[in-house]
Amino acid sequence: MERQKTIILPLTEIGRKYGYIMWKKKHDLGIKEIFGNNKYVDLSIGEILQKQKRIDWDHRRIGITYTLTRGLRNSVSKIQIRYLKENCFSVHFE
Repeated sequence: MERQKTIILPLTEIGRKYGYIMWKKKHDLGIKEIFGNNKYVDLSIGEILQKQKRIDWDHRRIGITYTLTRGLRNSVSKIQIRYLKENCFSVHFE
């Protein structure tokens, strides 16, 4: 099965406040396709590389630090995650 290359998720208020990439159950299939069965991933967010970020499959979230999410403009409402290479993903806020 070929790996999905990109997924777009909503940036929730809780995600913004506490520094999480979060998803709902309806996004589980897309998230599984892009991340596979990984427990930890490296995230490239702008100029910053966050290594070994744990995927919390039970609560459907990845912690990325609230200083980053709270600093986003209020107009930002979506998170785009793109597969770069094995275990490494690019994150953009739209």
